[in-house]
Amino acid sequence: MEKELKKERCFGFEKTCEFNENSYSFNKTKCSKNSSGHRTPEQQKKKFWEQGDFGYAIPRIQNMKEICSSKNKEGSFLECSDNLRMCKAKNIFFNFKSFDAKKSKRYRNDILKEGEVGGNCDVVFDKRTLHSRLEEKSYLQSWGHEFEYFDSYPDFIINNENCDIIFEKPTIVIKLDASINLYHHFCDFINLYLTQFINGTFSQDVDVLWWDTYTGGFVDSYFGDAWKAFTFNKPKELIHLQNKRVCFRNALFPLLARQRLGIYYNMPLIDGCQGSGLFHAFTRHFLYRLNVSQNGPIKDKLRITILQRDSIARRIINIEEGLRNDDI
Repeated sequence: MEKELKKERCFGFEKTCEFNENSYSFNKTKCSKNSSGHRTPEQQKKKFWEQGDFGYAIPRIQNMKEICSSKNKEGSFLECSDNLRMCKAKNIFFNFKSFDAKKSKRYRNDILKEGEVGGNCDVVFDKRTLHSRLEEKSYLQSWGHEFEYFDSYPDFIINNENCDIIFEKPTIVIKLDASINLYHHFCDFINLYLTQFINGTFSQDVDVLWWDTYTGGFVDSYFGDAWKAFTFNKPKELIHLQNKRVCFRNALFPLLARQRLGIYYNMPLIDGCQGSGLFHAFTRHFLYRLNVSQNGPIKDKLRITILQRDSIARRIINIEEGLRNDDI
């Protein structure tokens, strides 16, 4: 990635950059046939870039809207994209007094009520914009349910009187897809990666809060090491915050796994094209952060990655036989 940027390339979504030969994805995308409705190969290629590449970030950036702001350093800030798909916040609180984690199910949208989320917005509090962006309220599509009752409280300030727990570090608050499934879980990771581009920061000195409402928590026993690509710190669980007033100095609420017409999941793509620069960059970034090296390719050897499943219909009964093959 660093080598690419030294060539003075950009990603195409920046204000000073366009999707052309100098952008990261341009030569990685190949289109093999014409698609109906697109007269030129260039138009076809750009459409693919807008649907499944860095171009997807542009509408999110253009539609970021300030909902809450303050003139004071200790005041609050909330800015969200279209339909609250992504939000950035400073000095806000959640009061989880209504959240009982003892018998809680997964994917709940009802753990916050009026008066349980907000900040101190002494300059701007645009409630109309907030409520106009609640059309896609769904657990893994937006942050609509979490910010629906956001309000401004003139006496609020982050301190030990108002907060039982204070997240001092920048914090990624994320609702997650199934941790037992590689495809679904990487819908989380690729969207978080794109969110970091939009937010303009890739620091690993951050906290991560898994917003999972299930009594047993999120856990992530299969892919837990993957979080090391995003943070040096062990992720924290929402279920441990029940009945607590929780405050965040700086919080990022990323693009979620199952957005409508989103990235990776529910992603419509124009016919005949392949090769997303976003996915290419993500794989390289991921392997680099996890310090995974590739030794090879090795001459006359075929490398195969096998994902073993435990369910009866998907179990590979002769997997040991395959692993004994000297050509693999």
